[in-house]
Amino acid sequence: MIASGFSWFNIIAPLDQNALGAVGGADYNVTITMAHAWLSCAGVLLFAVLGRLAIASASSRPGMEKYYADEKLSIRTIVELFGTFVRNMMSDVMPKHEVKHYSPFIATLFLYILFCNLQGVIPGLVPPTDNVNTNVGMAIASFLVFMWVGLSRDAVGFIKHLMGPMLPLAVLMFPLETLSLLLRPMTLALRLTGNLFGDHLVFTIISGEVPLLVPSALLGLAIFVSFMQAFVFSLLSAVYVGLSLPHDHHDHHEAH
Repeated sequence: MIASGFSWFNIIAPLDQNALGAVGGADYNVTITMAHAWLSCAGVLLFAVLGRLAIASASSRPGMEKYYADEKLSIRTIVELFGTFVRNMMSDVMPKHEVKHYSPFIATLFLYILFCNLQGVIPGLVPPTDNVNTNVGMAIASFLVFMWVGLSRDAVGFIKHLMGPMLPLAVLMFPLETLSLLLRPMTLALRLTGNLFGDHLVFTIISGEVPLLVPSALLGLAIFVSFMQAFVFSLLSAVYVGLSLPHDHHDHHEAH
């Protein structure tokens, strides 16, 4: 079912007959992709709610017990490990005092992409990130965030940075730097789409040629690719946000 692209959403009549797509003007594939995208949104929300409840429950413990780690693997432990992972990843590409401001966006982006990618290894589900429209949407969100950071924190310094170190070079540097800003979301979207599409194409071909044992071994590789692509997309988004922050402000804090 993975290789065939079958989706359990096909059993829902309005989706299978593209009734919703007919109203919105979308084709059948886009309609199914949107259904899987909303499923990933539900997964992110469920993870966030369960994690918040688990942390609140731990915080209500008396005395120092609230700081003790759970003896067994729990949703609280997973959330704390994930939060630490995201903060450490971001600390490598931006000042630590800035991490707390942008970690919610990067963490949500990572989780959403991961949940989308992992649908590709579950029979009856299709990854929304296999469709370039999904990835373009996330890339645009990333673009808007790092542009907003640069313009809201220090608009003059941000524009000066685009003009280059010397005023005579501004005529040449400004168009090139502006083009590089526009290329960032494009590369994010194309990289994710290409890797996910290639991964499923290889899985489909090998499953057809060698239907036993080998496809099962490839599932481990697919899970690894799902995680790595979520990591790369979110890491590069964090890098772009870090580059949009005022550089003089960075140096001042790092000197202290």
